[in-house]
Amino acid sequence: MGHEVAGVGGLYSHVPLTMEQEIADSLQTRRLRFVASEGELWNVPSPTALCFDLEKWWKQQVKAAQDLDL
Repeated sequence: MGHEVAGVGGLYSHVPLTMEQEIADSLQTRRLRFVASEGELWNVPSPTALCFDLEKWWKQQVKAAQDLDL
């Protein structure tokens, strides 16, 4: 009748905050179990430093895009 919102937002907009929290808690529990089960194999430092200068790279991307717009 034209009253429904199309897309995922319309389908799942009714999910209550408590359900969202339960989902987040469940995912966190699964993550912690995985990390614990991997032991030393999952020794990833966080946050991991980037292997290049992100600011320099970004400026190059912006300049290249600007040069294309000439």
